[in-house]
Parts: sequence; C-alpha cells; structure tokens
Amino acid sequence: MTEQHPAPTTIDPELRERLVDGIRDLLPRVLKREVDAVTADTALLDALGLTSTTGLELVLELEEQLDLEISVEELGREDFGTVGSLADYVAGNLLTDADA
Repeated sequence: MTEQHPAPTTIDPELRERLVDGIRDLLPRVLKREVDAVTADTALLDALGLTSTTGLELVLELEEQLDLEISVEELGREDFGTVGSLADYVAGNLLTDADA
C-alpha cells in the first residue's frame, strides 16, 4: 500500500515568477560576483556554489527586497536545489499578519 501525501499547495504563478526574479536579482550581491543566465532551473548549490550562510543571506535579502516575511522553520538544503525550488518554498511559507 502506498503512503498518502497531502496535495501540494497551489502556488500563485505570478508570485513564483516575482520570487524567481527577486532571487536572480539578488544572487550577484549575495555571492559577490556576476552570475550569468540564471533561470528557475539553475542549481544554486552545484552551479553557483551557494553555501548555507549565503543561502540564509539570500532569504533575508529576499524578505527585505520584496517586503515579505518567510517562515524558515522547515527550510532545508533540498529547498536550495534550484532557483525554482527556493521560490516554491518561499511562496508556500510566507507569513501573514495572522501568523505573527
């Protein structure tokens, strides 16, 4: 018998695109070097050399740039797989005033 997993939360495509753009814009500042041709499929750890420290800095900068509050309670290494996977995590883990 297979395990039942909850259906993934539907992510607003416009929000995801805004997050991907924000991550792409912030990468040169966080990595302190130019980064070319970043897409949602770009591997953050493998291709760009993102570390746990720069990953956290990226999330904090993203919060500030886009005026968001992101729950990092469940944030794991797998969420930093690609620009898109990080955007998906952020989109699904935004805090609202009701969460505070």
